[in-house]
Amino acid sequence: MSCSGACLLLATVLAVFINFNPASAQQPPPGYQLLTDPQTSGGLLLTKRQGMASATQLLRQGLHEVTPFFDRRPEVLGGYAETRDQYAEAGFRTTSRQLPLTGVAFSVIGRGAGTFGFAFDSPHTVAQSLPRLLQLAGGPQSGAACSPPPQRWQMVRFPDGSGQIELPESWRITGGSRGTGVSAEGPHGVIIRAAQATVMTRAAAAQIPQPPFPVADPTDPLTPFRAVGAYWSALRAQQGLPVNRVTRILHVTPVPPPAGFLHDAFLDVEVDFQGRPYRALSHVLVSAVTGGLYLYQESGGGSPAECFAEHLPTLMRILGSAQTASHVISEALQRASQSQREAHDIWWDATRNQERARDRMANNWTEAFRGTRAIEDTQTGTRRDVNFAYSADLVHRLNQQEGYERYREIPLRELNQ
Repeated sequence: MSCSGACLLLATVLAVFINFNPASAQQPPPGYQLLTDPQTSGGLLLTKRQGMASATQLLRQGLHEVTPFFDRRPEVLGGYAETRDQYAEAGFRTTSRQLPLTGVAFSVIGRGAGTFGFAFDSPHTVAQSLPRLLQLAGGPQSGAACSPPPQRWQMVRFPDGSGQIELPESWRITGGSRGTGVSAEGPHGVIIRAAQATVMTRAAAAQIPQPPFPVADPTDPLTPFRAVGAYWSALRAQQGLPVNRVTRILHVTPVPPPAGFLHDAFLDVEVDFQGRPYRALSHVLVSAVTGGLYLYQESGGGSPAECFAEHLPTLMRILGSAQTASHVISEALQRASQSQREAHDIWWDATRNQERARDRMANNWTEAFRGTRAIEDTQTGTRRDVNFAYSADLVHRLNQQEGYERYREIPLRELNQ
């Protein structure tokens, strides 16, 4: 059971301030159950079919069968199907009694039978209700030995004491930095929350021989996602750690970014995680560019591909539970700002050094074309122009006569400083 990036973010894109009560809807279609939970809004239409071999075919059939339950046929917004066609899903939107609804439809094939589910709620509350609605299906299996949903949870403090996160008892924190970044791992997969990187545009990086940050233009959320991922993988390789590699982008779902940011998007991706195929959902934030630099932040969770459907509710609950102390967030923002200033200083110094080098070259050529160079009496401070071809010899003879380095050449580049 899963939600693609396209449907998971509809709670933001299609925000309305109502909750949907499925009891007010029509009766479920023949052969379907309407499941609800008193702790959440929305509902789940569920049915089982014998003799099914194709998850995609079952998904199409189910979308047609549930149409009478709503005002109109659900509009598919994006979908995903496994190569073996044993699991398929689609994000959708529709209406019921003129109220907007959104959610995810899924189909699972196992042991010659198929399960089709249709989880829905209002756009305003679907992000909160969807994990619970999907659990009502009873965890349909795709034939893989996936870990069962966790029963016991506990709040765990970040290693540096800067916040806390709710984890199943079999999970552990694997890393973190003072601020908002934290990573954790368990039998259901892995998560990272608010991992940050300073990124440099290509124009700014061109001014520095060895850029100290990953380089990418923030033209879209996917470009820095790839660049920062490659940068982090290189760091892991240097430390002798396993390298994770994105193998396929399934969906990119942009949403309106907050103030001060260029991009806000959800990415549904496939990953080679320590030699095993994983599927992951990542939330990416890209800030506006300042002085050739910008901030990149990523949160997300991943699980073995064959179990991602069942483990996604667990991953989303973990990510949603993370809390960071307010003063630590303030400190993190200050450090990020300071990092940007320091990086800008590096870029500015390098730019000025390159400008000086160009100026020196230009001055040298000017002297060669003009044919003169200034010499100075360091005792009196007086200067005069002499033939460029003989200036060095003249200064040498004058200093020999005086017995010390009284005279010196003044290159044009020094006169221009």
